[in-house]
Amino acid sequence: MNILLLHGALGTKRQLAFLAESLDHANCRSITFTGHGENDLPPEVLSFDQFLRDVDEAMLKVSGPAHLFGYSMGGYVALLWAARNPTRVASVSTLGTKLVWTPESLQKELKKLDPVLMEEKVPEFALGLAAAHGPERWKDLVTATADLMTRLAAQPLLTDEMLAAIECPVLLGVGDRDTTASPEDTMATSRKIKDAGVMIFPRTRHPFEEVDLDLLITQLSRFWEGADGE
Repeated sequence: MNILLLHGALGTKRQLAFLAESLDHANCRSITFTGHGENDLPPEVLSFDQFLRDVDEAMLKVSGPAHLFGYSMGGYVALLWAARNPTRVASVSTLGTKLVWTPESLQKELKKLDPVLMEEKVPEFALGLAAAHGPERWKDLVTATADLMTRLAAQPLLTDEMLAAIECPVLLGVGDRDTTASPEDTMATSRKIKDAGVMIFPRTRHPFEEVDLDLLITQLSRFWEGADGE
């Protein structure tokens, strides 16, 4: 079983390290997207096209279809890649992926992406970003991510046509207390995909650190086994 794990915005593959270690029975790979971790920010804007090329490169090392799992932004990338490469994907599973953008929700997210306010209000989180992406680069990544979200909200990439093009089984996961990727928006999106279900995680907000990993691993394992059995 081939599995590719895709991290969220402002993360690296270390964000999903425990999940990767827990799936050591499978051929499991993780990547760090362009502009994140030790990967340089591109001279142009940060884009989903770059993230899709990162997946392209990772999939060159995989023999046969793979199960894609993406947290938050990584889930958006996974769904896009599956729509464009239907024969290479065994399934897509996501967790906490924001699938519906409005001007109001964009402004809410942008308020969280101010480096100065981050240092003032969540200094430990800012220190973590500095450690993950470099003390001189993390602020640039935050700014680039804010710009990426602004462009995505103005022109969503996962259109109804793209969602309808996804052929593989899909499992959309979301916490019942997630105010970034709401359960309502997640369920609404699932209805636009041919073979999609929704998994609601109880008493769970958006941060990956709050997810019950035992429950996540159990549900993913069952989903992957079922997808392989079809």
